[in-house]
Amino acid sequence: MFKAIYPGSFDPPTWGHIRLIRRAAKLFDVLIVGIGENLKKRKGVFTIQEKIDGFQKEIGDLPNVEIMSFSGLVTNFAKENGIDLLVRGLRFVGDMEYEMQMARANYKLTGIETFFLMADEDTSTISSSLIRELAANGAPLGDYIPSHFETLLHNKTQKE
Repeated sequence: MFKAIYPGSFDPPTWGHIRLIRRAAKLFDVLIVGIGENLKKRKGVFTIQEKIDGFQKEIGDLPNVEIMSFSGLVTNFAKENGIDLLVRGLRFVGDMEYEMQMARANYKLTGIETFFLMADEDTSTISSSLIRELAANGAPLGDYIPSHFETLLHNKTQKE
């Protein structure tokens, strides 16, 4: 059985993430959506549980996809859970530079390989930071994120 992980902070999860998960799920026996919790990074907009619940609404129909959270290095989590491969999405050349550095470091640490998938053309300009900026200014987000995340995000940014 071939097991892969698509890790990320997913803050917020975007249509690009959802589509990539759906495509990757067709390629592997088991795909883990690994929601990373970086305690040294800024506090995210969404809690881990909100992300899990939202992903469940969007990809709960995929029988070979599991949603899990982890902290620390994704390579350690992968090793502890018998995961064979990391899946990463690429939107543009800048992503490629960064992701290649990470792939090499991950391979050097644990021997885990990285599998790259190109983003769909219509989601390749979406970034979580862009979405947070749009939300802070009250812009509609339906083209970028699922509606339940849009509602949550607008509620959270209006409280700030």
